[in-house]
Amino acid sequence: MSVVLDTEGLLIFYLDEPGAETLEKYLERIQAGELTGYLSVINLAEFYYILFRRNPRLADEKEKNLRAYGLKIVPVTDDRLWREASLIKAEHALSLADSFAVATAKIMKAKLITGRDEEFKETGVPLVKVR
Repeated sequence: MSVVLDTEGLLIFYLDEPGAETLEKYLERIQAGELTGYLSVINLAEFYYILFRRNPRLADEKEKNLRAYGLKIVPVTDDRLWREASLIKAEHALSLADSFAVATAKIMKAKLITGRDEEFKETGVPLVKVR
């Protein structure tokens, strides 16, 4: 099974909010090779800048820690990815970063792990809600 992480899920984990333990279990399974985990570079950028606004050292520390779990960072070099994200953004009330998370899940045929699912329900991707 493959999963894609969205920014909110990562922030829940790294800021130790309710649902953090659920995401931790997924990250541990990715690290153990039981799951394949993906993260769009757009979501990585969003994760980093949100933490950077709080504390630049925290952003650097958490980004390095996140990579240690073995997530595959998905670049925007494939025309299918940015086009899919664009169509999702055009059709749904999602942020651009959320649109890339959904597009990554669609292209990788993966479940999207998120903190909440209201805005993602209409996209057609299978969801895993951590809280």
